Amino acid sequence: MADRKKRYFWLQLKEDFFDDDTMAYIEDQPNGKEYALIYLKMCLKSLKLDGYLKRVVGNTIIPYDIPTLAKLVNSNVDTVRVAMKMFEQIGLINILDGGEIYMNQIEEMIGSETEAAKQKRLERAKTENATLSQDSRKNVAQSKSKSLEIEKEQQPETNYQKLVAVFEKNGFGTISPIASQKLNDELIDFTKENGNDDESFNVLNKAFEIAVMNGANSLNYVLSITKRWYQSKLFTVSDIEASETKRHNKPNAEQKQDISKLSREEQLIAVMGKDGVRFD
Repeated sequence: MADRKKRYFWLQLKEDFFDDDTMAYIEDQPNGKEYALIYLKMCLKSLKLDGYLKRVVGNTIIPYDIPTLAKLVNSNVDTVRVAMKMFEQIGLINILDGGEIYMNQIEEMIGSETEAAKQKRLERAKTENATLSQDSRKNVAQSKSKSLEIEKEQQPETNYQKLVAVFEKNGFGTISPIASQKLNDELIDFTKENGNDDESFNVLNKAFEIAVMNGANSLNYVLSITKRWYQSKLFTVSDIEASETKRHNKPNAEQKQDISKLSREEQLIAVMGKDGVRFD
């Protein structure tokens, strides 16, 4: 498969984040400011792991203990111990059976963009800053905002958005940023080969249909199907269906007549027919 694009993740907070009852309660506690900082550091550390805090050594998942976690967030062991107990009690974290720590609110706080999108954004900002006055920048920003709202209303649903809808409506759960990236990358890979974004949607949609039919509501299962198609150079639905038809119609060697045990006369009749005419 094609190389994946580098992606950056960040933590995005609402402007009233610290006015929320939960955060206000934390900050009201002794060492509350430190607890709030610990929580934000834990959120940041979990971004690339889809909201989980864990260490993977080889094939083994090693959970964080309090001393190791204290080093991770650069805080006092006793302070981290109290903070973790409080976070769990008020529902900010969930400690799983394997010891991994899951940040319950992280899905609402993750933002991301690819390296290409980042560079394009920076170049665009640089150009605008160099050519526009302060007043004209303000006018352009207002105009751009209105244009984007109108464009968003008029723009048809993309094939990527359709795939997300298929994912979420068929029991695969709410799509995470990492799953979203994998799905978009798969769509791009097939489009590079077949040159048609709509056809790539149909291919991935077919893989979802197979997964649902087999009761395997897992993105990894879907990707295992598309990986096999990709490696077999089956980049369109017609290619896939033709391959399936060929496989189903392939003669079964066990069903062919075994004439090796027949007599010479019986073998000739089987091959040539009773009148000496070979059957097609």
